[in-house]
Amino acid sequence: MTTAQATGAGSALTAEYINPVISATRSVFEMMLGCTPTRTGLYLKQEGAPYHEVSAVIGVSGRATGTIVVSLSTEAACSVLERMVGIEATEINREVCDAVGELTNMIAGAAKAQLAAHQLSISLPNVLSGKGHVVHFPSEVQPIVIMFDSEIGALVIEVGFNGL
Repeated sequence: MTTAQATGAGSALTAEYINPVISATRSVFEMMLGCTPTRTGLYLKQEGAPYHEVSAVIGVSGRATGTIVVSLSTEAACSVLERMVGIEATEINREVCDAVGELTNMIAGAAKAQLAAHQLSISLPNVLSGKGHVVHFPSEVQPIVIMFDSEIGALVIEVGFNGL
């Protein structure tokens, strides 16, 4: 499914916001983690918990407002820490959460750079962990879920904007 098919009405404008997130994810993973994520799915999010145990959430404001969520399994999150700073971990701890937050900050920052014409600002990341945690988007926002696979494991990015 393409970005346009997943988003329906307003797809050109939505794709304008989503495609930079996809591109930023690939470039940050390649540069910081030495692996290339492959997009495996794209669809509109329905209610429910995230796919993985660790999620970093970044708010976006400016001409549009929104949220970017990067969700990783415990194993993938621990791999992020090891690849970024060389510290091994087998469970979620403060260092793993910091690494996932920083990775998400880099993805959001790279996407923001590609969206300079929209005069967007990004917040500091907040990291949630634990099975079944839920990130709620505003009721008027229909987030898009972008699924990836990589050599460190699967990840999911949820992107939702209003004001489009």
